[in-house]
Amino acid sequence: MLAVLLAAACNAPDYTAVRDWARTASLAADFPAGRLPPPASADVREGGLAMRDALATYLTSLARMADDGVLPYPENPFVELAPQAGRAGTGGEQPVAALGAFLRLATRQNWQAPRLREAITLNDPSVQALAHALTAALARNADPGEPPAIATARAQYAGIITRIGADHALLAAHADDITDEEVVELIRAAEDRMRRSVLALPRPAMPAEPPR
Repeated sequence: MLAVLLAAACNAPDYTAVRDWARTASLAADFPAGRLPPPASADVREGGLAMRDALATYLTSLARMADDGVLPYPENPFVELAPQAGRAGTGGEQPVAALGAFLRLATRQNWQAPRLREAITLNDPSVQALAHALTAALARNADPGEPPAIATARAQYAGIITRIGADHALLAAHADDITDEEVVELIRAAEDRMRRSVLALPRPAMPAEPPR
């Protein structure tokens, strides 16, 4: 019996590349540029923050699934974030709600590594919609008169969110062969680009956040 279990473990798909990409992407989504102050609209800023938090949480959960971990969301973790995301007026409420519903489902049904491919394919439309809504919120919240360092950080952060969407689409397109050597190389290259993009982000001094 032990030999059978060891053989099964040895033959299990290796999702390390997906795990590493998702971890890096989660850290990128949570970068301080996502907390830029509101030059005009608190609603847009709060909506953007909700979308950023939802995206980072989903990516962290994807990494946990790839590591065959159990998700900790027996209830929808985005019940409050979804309407907050809607305050930005860029279409973020629906994808945030959909991702939250998935995290609840995946937790209750104990989705782990064997269902990683299904999770990626199922959630890609929501990830694409959320990335689009978040970048639109970032653009809407920009002020032509803001300091150059802030403007640069905002633009580069928006570029990273767009890259997360493109990389997730890559995972979805190759879900069926996601552990093939050629695809693993693509994912590792994407993770490397993401890591270098984060390291290249400026780190301007952010004004203190207003009290909530």
